Amino acid sequence: MPELCGNHHHSADVSVEVLIVGAGFSGICMGIKLLEAGMKNFLIIEKSDDLGGTWYENRYPGCACDVPAHLYSFSFERNPDWSRMFAGQQEIWRYLKSCVQRYGLGPYIRFNTRFRQAAWDESLSHWRIITGKVS
Repeated sequence: MPELCGNHHHSADVSVEVLIVGAGFSGICMGIKLLEAGMKNFLIIEKSDDLGGTWYENRYPGCACDVPAHLYSFSFERNPDWSRMFAGQQEIWRYLKSCVQRYGLGPYIRFNTRFRQAAWDESLSHWRIITGKVS
């Protein structure tokens, strides 16, 4: 069981069964699937101030997916309403935000939190994870 140990920016240590690093497509998918499996003792840490990973960070003019949009969505949450064959950054980011809202994943995400270090604690048989606030 990972134990998160924050620095002075976080007031308390937290124990979770699963720690997910990053709230991009993969982290969001993992969180949704854990909730569907009945697990609620997990946390997603994200270094940015919002979710979406690549689709939040990259906001340059013309930013779009190079994979047809109908293939670029969760198999369990298909989007038949993509506006074009190769969806733009904003549309993909809105899709991810809607998935987080629809599945109630928001409370499991801690933003502005950077993964710093992991160490195995042999005596307690769990990982000790150190995070830090992004400045």
